[in-house]
Amino acid sequence: MTAPGIKVGDCEVNILGVVKGLKAEVAKVQRAFETLRPDKMAVSLSKEELEGLRNIPEDFEPEPTRYEEIYSKRLSKFGEVVIPPPCYVAAVELADHFHVPLVPIDMDEDSYSELYCRVVPASVLMRHSTRLWLLKNHRFTAKTPQEFVLQWDRRINNMMAFKTIEQKRTETMAEGIISASNGAARLLAVIEYERSQEVGDMVRDRLMTSRKGEKEQK
Repeated sequence: MTAPGIKVGDCEVNILGVVKGLKAEVAKVQRAFETLRPDKMAVSLSKEELEGLRNIPEDFEPEPTRYEEIYSKRLSKFGEVVIPPPCYVAAVELADHFHVPLVPIDMDEDSYSELYCRVVPASVLMRHSTRLWLLKNHRFTAKTPQEFVLQWDRRINNMMAFKTIEQKRTETMAEGIISASNGAARLLAVIEYERSQEVGDMVRDRLMTSRKGEKEQK
């Protein structure tokens, strides 16, 4: 289910960690929505990705990247894997059907590209590409899909350059949640499982820092 609610002003924020690609996650998103009945939603997608999900052509045939192919094959141990991620498709469909505002809170494509080009030199990119290819034969010990995505994330993003990128994504999503909570009573944030805990912790840290600053000014 969702993590314990975080009080942001007058809004109760609930973060739902989801496994990208796993079809079974649709039911999890639906249950969270039915239980919480949010009046606003947030999702760990860029504005461009969200627009793309809302405009998928009927004859859409996915062309997975090498990353997606390897990830999907390893994740399929835990159930059917689909592109685009069903958890996000479900969030979009629920928001649109019930006329609930849906806010994309991940980095936009320009910001992500600028950061990527700045912190990932060619030498690191080559090493990272080789490491990804080797994951085809890596033995993961995960017994659940949640454990798998955490193990996968540690293997993929343990280089400093990629840690920097994921840290910035986490900060952006935390700030996006706080901003999206404005004017809402109940916010459901659908976040990739491997970032969900970090995002929740950062939201709490931001709120604590803000309250401390307000006290010092008094």
